Amino acid sequence: MQFGAIQKIKFNTTIGSYSVVTERENYDSQITATDSEAKLLIDFFGKENIPIGNVKSHKEQAQKTLRLYPKGDEIKLNLVFPKPNKTELRLYLSTKAGFKPIPNSIWFMFIKNNELWIGSMIEQEWRDENALIIYDETEGVYQDSLSELDEIKITKLKARDVFSRDRNIALERIKIEKYMCEYNPSHILFNSRYTNLPYLEAHHLIPLALQKNTAKKLDVIENIFSLCPYCHRAIHNADKDLTQNIIKKLAFKRPELLNIMELKTSDIFSFYSVEDIY
Repeated sequence: MQFGAIQKIKFNTTIGSYSVVTERENYDSQITATDSEAKLLIDFFGKENIPIGNVKSHKEQAQKTLRLYPKGDEIKLNLVFPKPNKTELRLYLSTKAGFKPIPNSIWFMFIKNNELWIGSMIEQEWRDENALIIYDETEGVYQDSLSELDEIKITKLKARDVFSRDRNIALERIKIEKYMCEYNPSHILFNSRYTNLPYLEAHHLIPLALQKNTAKKLDVIENIFSLCPYCHRAIHNADKDLTQNIIKKLAFKRPELLNIMELKTSDIFSFYSVEDIY
């Protein structure tokens, strides 16, 4: 799988790939690189520099130098086309070299400073670290400002909101949705004691943490969704299936957003670390 925006930010790169290490791959100490993994390896080392056949017959040419994430230690792993037609690319794992990921963990590669880095981590750690990238400690202040008319709250928002969100855009979206939750309009809401209107929260489907990586403005009405507190917490914290369901429904409701940003629903999944990794 190719790196998405979140992984590119995390590893400070423009290109990378990741996938699951199967039990068989761990047992055999070899990974068959496919799709984006194979392309990354071939583009980096050059197809003509990867030998055909077994490692023993091409010891020097098969050995490739990589950097081991996160410290950058130099390691050497063997890479070959085991069959003459070059339809299969095989990377050999090595405990001695320092790279033999455990079964069902995530292994990844990326290019940085003209060097190829490789690493692995357990799936939960992978997802947790990606989730930290879109974490917003000022979210509560922003949401409070939508339901309170107190000017102190608005002033506080301007002082603390690192993403410089415009509350008026969020309020307009909630008004357009007739003060209902966009994921499940049947959800029962309580009224804000300050506005006497149904309490709703504004959610940016494409996280504002990605703003520095795109010239397209993300604090726009197309990217804001009116959600009840339950659904808003769910999209950030629920199990993978529920989070995916919420994202799919919101993305389907506002397809122009994906078109503007040239994204697929699977890209949105990766922003929330709920993508299907294979």
